[in-house]
Amino acid sequence: MNNFIKKSGTGAILYGLFVLFFLCLRPIFTAIALTAILGVIVFSELPQLFDFKKIKYWAFTLCYPIFPFLLLIYMSSILQYRMLLFYMIVITVSHDAGGYFLGTLFGKHKLAANISPKKTWEGFFGGCILTFITAYIIFIVLNSEVSTWLVLSLSLSVSILATIGDLFESWLKRRVNIKDSGVLLPGHGGFLDRFDSFLFVVFLFFIFRNYLVLLFKITHA
Repeated sequence: MNNFIKKSGTGAILYGLFVLFFLCLRPIFTAIALTAILGVIVFSELPQLFDFKKIKYWAFTLCYPIFPFLLLIYMSSILQYRMLLFYMIVITVSHDAGGYFLGTLFGKHKLAANISPKKTWEGFFGGCILTFITAYIIFIVLNSEVSTWLVLSLSLSVSILATIGDLFESWLKRRVNIKDSGVLLPGHGGFLDRFDSFLFVVFLFFIFRNYLVLLFKITHA
C-alpha cells in the first residue's frame, strides 16, 4: 500500500511537471530540460543495461533513446506541436494509469511472463479502455467531429505502442537482471522507466503530426 501511494504521488508530480514543460516553459527551456533528462538516461541509467565499450551498443543508443528524444525536442520547439505533445502525454498517461490500476486489482493472465511478470492482459485492456475514454472526452471538449472508430483507432494505437515501449525496456532490464533503470524517482525507478511508453508513441504523433493538429483543432500560429 505504501509503495502504491508513493508511486501514485511521484507519478502525479512527475507527469504534472512534464506537462508544464510543454505548456508553460519557453521552447529553449523545454529543450534544456529534455536534454538533461536524456543525459541522465544515457550516462547514468543505460550503462547498467549495456556495455558501452562495444560499438554496437553506442549505435543502439542513437536509436533508443536519443532519436525519440530528438523528436520530442523538435516538436516541443513548434507551438502547434507543443499542444499536440500535451495531448500525447495525457492520452499515454491514461494508458499507463488504466493498465496499472486494473492490472493491480484484477490482473491474472500474464501478458509476457518471460519479459515482465507483472504485466497482464487485464491491465492491457484496462489501459485500452481508459485511453479510449480519455481520447473521446478530449475530442468532445474540443468539439471535434471525429468518428468513434477514429478515436478507437488512435487510442488502440497508443495503447499498443505504449505497451511495446514498456515491454521493450523490461526486456532490456531482464537481460541484465535488474529491476529498475535508476533510483531517482521514488516508487518508479529511473527516468527511462517513466519515459519508456512515450518513446514509441512519439513516432506515431510525429508521423501523423499535421493530420493530428487538425484532428485536435490546434489553431495556434
